Amino acid sequence: MNIDPNRLTVRRLTDFAAVETLYRERMKKDFARNELRPLANLRRSWERDAYDCYGLFRGEEILGYAFFVRLGGNYLFDYLAIAGEHRDEGLGSAFLRLLAGCFADADCVVGEVEDPDKAKDAAEREQRERRLRFYLRAGYRETGLRSVVFGADYRILEVPTAKTHTTDELREVYTALCRSVLPPAFFRTQFHMQ
Repeated sequence: MNIDPNRLTVRRLTDFAAVETLYRERMKKDFARNELRPLANLRRSWERDAYDCYGLFRGEEILGYAFFVRLGGNYLFDYLAIAGEHRDEGLGSAFLRLLAGCFADADCVVGEVEDPDKAKDAAEREQRERRLRFYLRAGYRETGLRSVVFGADYRILEVPTAKTHTTDELREVYTALCRSVLPPAFFRTQFHMQ
């Protein structure tokens, strides 16, 4: 790692203008178009106080970001990225460790990772397996739950918090979080639990 992890901090973004800048300048490069929710959707969630955004900082330089859907004390990992010029330096792992402190009092934190078993070819499978291993090394655990959202197949992961949950509780939390951000028609037609 070229950056001293002791010089890194995580801060919650409190101004939507900073989120909008990240969206326009980074997220459009970091994520495929079909993976990005419209900025207006993020803004509505933000205005309802149902969306939290965190930055990984070295001083005032933002090296990465993580966005979460929030419903009460439950969170859904929505986006995570490290600045392109700082990838493969261990910052993603450092960021996940630092974020854990932000969610020490959360009821439940879940995330999604594209299911390697549903990859279309060997290269895509390897990429998905690498992402899954990244989260598992960070202490996330597989729940055994799977979903299909807008045709994308996911494995549902649980982020360690002080509380443990049954599979049924995790299914309920994940479903409620997805319902909170998807318009009703899309939730009915584009969201499926397996």
